[in-house]
Amino acid sequence: MDNGRKNFFSIIKQNWLFILIAAQPVLDVLAYWTNNTHSSWAGYIRLGIMIALPVCMLFSLRRRRHFVISMLVIGLFCVLHVLNCFRVGYIDPFRDISYMARVAQMPVLAICFVYAIKDERMKDQAVKAMEVAAGLVLLALAAAIVTGTENVTYGVGLGVSGWVIDNNRCANSIILVTLSCFAMYFAVKSENRWLNVIVPAVICAVLISNGTKACYFSIFALFVGFAAFLVINRAVNKAKLNRLLVVVLLLLAVFSAVIYPYTPRAKVEAMQRSSIAFKDEDELVRILKEKGYDPANMTVDEKLADPVVREAFETYYYKLMWNVLPEMFDRFDMERIMRKYDMTTSAAELINTRLMKRNYASMIWEDTDTLTKLVGYEVSEIKDPAHDPENDWPALFYYYGYLGFGLYMAFILLFVWKLVQRVVKDFRGSLNLLNFTLLICFALQMGLAELSGALLRRPNVSIYLSVLLALIYYRTVRERAVPDGGCK
Repeated sequence: MDNGRKNFFSIIKQNWLFILIAAQPVLDVLAYWTNNTHSSWAGYIRLGIMIALPVCMLFSLRRRRHFVISMLVIGLFCVLHVLNCFRVGYIDPFRDISYMARVAQMPVLAICFVYAIKDERMKDQAVKAMEVAAGLVLLALAAAIVTGTENVTYGVGLGVSGWVIDNNRCANSIILVTLSCFAMYFAVKSENRWLNVIVPAVICAVLISNGTKACYFSIFALFVGFAAFLVINRAVNKAKLNRLLVVVLLLLAVFSAVIYPYTPRAKVEAMQRSSIAFKDEDELVRILKEKGYDPANMTVDEKLADPVVREAFETYYYKLMWNVLPEMFDRFDMERIMRKYDMTTSAAELINTRLMKRNYASMIWEDTDTLTKLVGYEVSEIKDPAHDPENDWPALFYYYGYLGFGLYMAFILLFVWKLVQRVVKDFRGSLNLLNFTLLICFALQMGLAELSGALLRRPNVSIYLSVLLALIYYRTVRERAVPDGGCK
């Protein structure tokens, strides 16, 4: 019995990274079936991992100076942010600190993974885990569809999300895109011609059926990108060209473009375009022109100075925006809101919920003092969590200020710099399948952080970015490391 227990713990110790990564889809599925959100037990498990892993690394590392410094920098900023929130008057310390922990997970785990992936075995373990995670996500989605228990992406019944909690729509789309990159890696490296066809076809079907903009447009980046890589690798490194796979990828890209009008994404956009708001826009312009006004040729000050035009715009703005974000109208006067939008008549801009939330956060930011602008304001300044800015980069900027945003960007750009250095020094040697997979996955993640958000502030998503950054670091630095852990 003792030997069995020792063997069990030995397997866990040797394969902990694989288990940790591969378990992520399992946690998400279990959270769905137990009707939990990201902030309940699944979130607490991830929080426990974020705390326990650095502690374990601290006691196991032989050279821990840079590790300790990195953790201290993160901790010091968190303390500064909390102290400033107390200075101006904390609204909800628990909510703000727990939210900050979610944001800190990515850099904390990335640093831990960088130190963990220090040899080929651990690198292979991480890559294999990402492939397994991709397979588990696809199996879960298939099981949800077959059993008729899938969740929809949009409340109007458009798009298939599978076993995903309602408020995780954007997070789910980024997970699908991220793991699709590693599914493509598996398909490209396989010599099985059936897998060369079936895997890309399944990926295409999954991304189209999801219904989000992130998933649909990622299809073209993935398929055209991998096809281009195969051709370029053939030209540069004289690698064997899988012509079948290139043809399949390009055909799927063309197919995705041709069937766009029939996709869930197109139907969602059609519903948005048919919104009554656009009729209100036409009505506003018509009424003002009948009274002798041309809003397109009037400045903001001219519109505000004329009582007839001003009243028409106030009614128009209130009608289109109040139901979405009433807090903005409670906190700021109508003139300031209209100036924020340059008194546009564009219904498309006014009903854009992401733009609305971002402008709301921006106006709160404008009213803060210099120190708060440096370290950010607490998330509870946005009274309703549903009115969060959504897009990751603006949210990080407003919540954590110049300093927090700068540190976060510097951390990510460090890996970008290492990648650029490696490519410049050895382009031919850098041109291989795994490196390209890491590159395109990273590029898509950074773009989606702005396009759809829910990457840097969602622990169930950001953990994949942590793994990705650690793999990039290994491929650009540690692969050239000498046995004692130093670098050539």
